[in-house]
Amino acid sequence: MKSCLPVFMSIILAAALSLPSGAQVVESSDGRRWADMYELPAFARAKGQEKVVRREAYTVSFNPKLRIPNWVAWILTGERLDHPVTSRPDSDAFVPDPAIKGCPDRRYNYQKYRYERGHICPAADNKWSETAMQTCFYMSNICPMSIRLNHGSWNDLEEKSRDWAQHRYPDTVIYVVGGTVPATAGKGAKGIPAYVGDNDDIAVPLKVFKALLRNDPDHGWTAIGYIFDQTGKCEKATIDSIEALTGFDLFHNLPDNIESRIESVDGSAQWPGADIR
Repeated sequence: MKSCLPVFMSIILAAALSLPSGAQVVESSDGRRWADMYELPAFARAKGQEKVVRREAYTVSFNPKLRIPNWVAWILTGERLDHPVTSRPDSDAFVPDPAIKGCPDRRYNYQKYRYERGHICPAADNKWSETAMQTCFYMSNICPMSIRLNHGSWNDLEEKSRDWAQHRYPDTVIYVVGGTVPATAGKGAKGIPAYVGDNDDIAVPLKVFKALLRNDPDHGWTAIGYIFDQTGKCEKATIDSIEALTGFDLFHNLPDNIESRIESVDGSAQWPGADIR
């Protein structure tokens, strides 16, 4: 009888190579493997740059040095957004992420700087599940944002993304990744603090980003990206330009030929009303 051990070991090795170091594996609500999660960027190669945690509703890469997310990735579907609104947590809101040592807690209030605790993965995208709603308020999903950014262009794109998922493309999965530009975090600028928090130890990114991807029945794979600054200014961007700015390899689970094609072009023609003011 031929031994199946080599085959078994190859499966285990392949699985190990697909996981980030120190990642907490939590089964996603749709049962996808890591390799099938097209919203995911590639994981960091250098140690100490991220702690990756996979949750029911999203995957987060947390930067332990800057104490803010590198990126958060999730999916939007019409079916999820059609669920009744789930109440937001009260005393359980803005709490430390239990899977991430050193994650800030709710005492880290930014109001003295006139900054807010801005969600990367927004609460309104998570009303389909009590667990999804609760965990999106973990501080690992929170980034210091100016009031102008959080309530302005960043919020406008959140609403635009839900409109695409719920009304324009209700039968199509939209893959979303948003996050910070690490190279700009903790630098500060005129009117923008370098750090916030009780001990001034949570870095403020000068810029944040969001990128969206879908496999359209008519147009095939298409993507669009945006770069924001803390003044609320928003610019459309190719995925390649976001990658050059952040150092992240976005949508890396796509086949290489598709990834190369869609990331180098402005795909906004396939995203109706793509302009964000």
